[in-house]
Amino acid sequence: MSNSQTMSLDQRIAALQQTNGELVASNNTLTSEVTAKMGAINATVAGAETRVDQAIAELAASHSDTKINYYDGTVYSKDTLGIEAEEGQEHISKWKKVPLTGAGFYQYPSAGALTRVQFINSYIKAPGYYEKPVQYVEDWSITQMQFVLANEKATSEQINHVLNEQGSVLYKTGYWDSTPRMLTIPCIFIPGLHPYSVLFVRFINSNTEQIPDPRPLQNITQFGYATFAVDRVVNYPHIKV
Repeated sequence: MSNSQTMSLDQRIAALQQTNGELVASNNTLTSEVTAKMGAINATVAGAETRVDQAIAELAASHSDTKINYYDGTVYSKDTLGIEAEEGQEHISKWKKVPLTGAGFYQYPSAGALTRVQFINSYIKAPGYYEKPVQYVEDWSITQMQFVLANEKATSEQINHVLNEQGSVLYKTGYWDSTPRMLTIPCIFIPGLHPYSVLFVRFINSNTEQIPDPRPLQNITQFGYATFAVDRVVNYPHIKV
């Protein structure tokens, strides 16, 4: 015979009341735990939203706060700049300051920060392509360009020293079309020199892919062809690279 059958009515009511009380207490405990969990989740979400909003604001500020060197779009070539070849590496030119005209070209950029050159064009062609009756007999070079933002009074040797010391990445530019482009470049500072910084360029010859046989790299002042025109150089002081 079960316990419920031996219990009196009063005992049964008391037992039910106790069970009901326990259920109510458990439900209250669960409700409190759920409420606490929801509060913690809401606080976490609110904190995350705040951090996201802050990150967006910081990102916007980092991209809108810029230091700009303006140029006038003049087209320059190896001939107009009067370049010189590096001793022992005649397929590479020494760094040459991009000529300054007008106003707005001086700036105090942040060294080590993201810096980009905006080109009106950076054009190259292979002179050997036009040789007749046989192509690439005399000139088998393709000339490309590299750029750096450095102290106005810097020498080519000083620029090379700092670039090598810092292990800076130098990208090349130069295309067969005249499409406007952008190029990421190093921004360096040479201690002891006035902080005014301007754009420098150097030219580099490599062998055209149109010749199957390996040949010596040709002198940068005599072979290959390249021109460029700069609109501006933009330095992002809050974006370190």
